[in-house]
Amino acid sequence: MKITSSAPAVSICIPTYNRKDYLKETLESIFAQSYKDYEVVIVDDGSTDGTEEMIKQLGHNVRYHWQRNGGDAAAKNKLIELAIGEYITPLDSDDLLVPDAIERMVAVMRQEAEPVIVYGPYLRIDQHGSVIGKDKRRLYSGFVTKYLFQDVFIHSCGSMFPRNAMKEAGGFNTSLRVCSDYDLWLRLSLKYRFVALSEPTFKRRRHPGNLTVRSLQNRITELEVLERFYYERGGDKVVPKRIAMRRLSKQAYRAGKCALADEPQKAKELLIKSLRLHPTLKTIFYLAWAAV
Repeated sequence: MKITSSAPAVSICIPTYNRKDYLKETLESIFAQSYKDYEVVIVDDGSTDGTEEMIKQLGHNVRYHWQRNGGDAAAKNKLIELAIGEYITPLDSDDLLVPDAIERMVAVMRQEAEPVIVYGPYLRIDQHGSVIGKDKRRLYSGFVTKYLFQDVFIHSCGSMFPRNAMKEAGGFNTSLRVCSDYDLWLRLSLKYRFVALSEPTFKRRRHPGNLTVRSLQNRITELEVLERFYYERGGDKVVPKRIAMRRLSKQAYRAGKCALADEPQKAKELLIKSLRLHPTLKTIFYLAWAAV
């Protein structure tokens, strides 16, 4: 596949696994960008649905790499390794960029004196691409660790990072099946300022195959990411203890509630942990339910 000879300003990096039909529309949203100084890098994490053949048939100017299935984080680390742009914009293979997203993010990058991370809100779309809503949560600019610890408001798409920042941070934690993005954003937030844009930068597709289904294991993984960051990676120096205990308690509660139906003993353990961190009436209620 054709590769441009000079290094582009931006590497748009797409991990994919058996998302052939969605990926086609994702690529169309990239090649419709108002900003043109970019490369497209795709790491295929072992697809068996004809993804490579589809890309060849489209004839787009992309760099494609296939590897044995190693999980989302491993694919994203390979993307960081392959990218040659000054900036990296991650994009899931089922999501879409809005037409001027890259242009607006690069403009912020260029006007800042120090390296920053730029991100924006998103529009919700269904599996057919129809807009069904807009993310209305509050976004923050500056050193956002305290706020990011409390809520995952930065996603794996619609953002832009200095490539060197991602490399120096060590990339994504491959031991995490989910939350590797959140883990990395938290670590980066200790060193870099974030700049929030007011208008959407991407369209987030909801469909039955989404990786971020709210399962018990996903809830527990998020709790483990938060605990590791706070207790081992310097989070305790930035996030006030009162805020941290509330957040950890809330996540343990969410995981415990999720475990009630199928793993009552696990539910008890998680709910007791939640109570010890920050007691609430609703946690007491569900612990009593779990004990029945």
